[in-house]
Amino acid sequence: MFFTSNKRLTLSLFWLTLFLFCFTPPAWSVDIKIGGTGNALGTMQILAAAYHEMNPDIKVTVLPSIGSSGAIRAVPRGGIDIGLSSRPLKETESATGTSAVEYARTPTVIAVSNKTDNDSITTDQLVDIYTGKITQWPNGELIRPIIRQPGDDNTKQLKQLSPALKKAIEIADTRAGLLFASTDQEAVDKIINTPNSFGVTSLALILSEKRPIHAMKLDGVEPTPETCVSGSYPLIKHFYFILPKTIPDHVTDFLSFVKSPAGKLLLEKNGNYIPQ
Repeated sequence: MFFTSNKRLTLSLFWLTLFLFCFTPPAWSVDIKIGGTGNALGTMQILAAAYHEMNPDIKVTVLPSIGSSGAIRAVPRGGIDIGLSSRPLKETESATGTSAVEYARTPTVIAVSNKTDNDSITTDQLVDIYTGKITQWPNGELIRPIIRQPGDDNTKQLKQLSPALKKAIEIADTRAGLLFASTDQEAVDKIINTPNSFGVTSLALILSEKRPIHAMKLDGVEPTPETCVSGSYPLIKHFYFILPKTIPDHVTDFLSFVKSPAGKLLLEKNGNYIPQ
């Protein structure tokens, strides 16, 4: 009888332990989901890791790229807590109650693989490359431009450099055989993996993701936060937080961390600068 009672007690403890193991919630009590433009993801992952280290009960998840428009659609639907966008809201988008708060800027850059010696390009050369007038680098290797969809922010910025470049990019869209990338990360992957290619990305993405590519000088000017602030470098990417109408306290706390001296330092180390 005593043996049977012990056996029942052991079985009861076993099932109780199994129940607690299977149904006990994770250590963190809240989760912050962040998603949006691929150019901002690397830096945001670094910020999220630093914040989680200081607040282990809060898990910050940075999702793969869903683009600026994807973030703007997801926030009011509750799909993510914080959206990352490279553009402000349109009037119809702000009507949902969401808001856009600029938190950083970074140079938009023309980049090549570290295996490529080229480190400078001009606006006129870009025109000739996109139209097919120039097809080879100075070393004789075939140039492989990587193009994006017309609505991409990087593409829009390039078009604004000159009317001739705008027309040249539109011509490139119709040329057969050019490389195409649908996301920021895919564009960088192709720069890395396709010999003699070049594409448009951001300094923040290159530095935060430690990609083996480098930014080229444009018309003799090196793309840095300092040259952007001085106005000598013309391509600037703006990063916005897309926020819901009602912001939970734990999300507000993360946003405050990004604006703190520690958060600003992480932004600056990864090629960003803070808007004044």
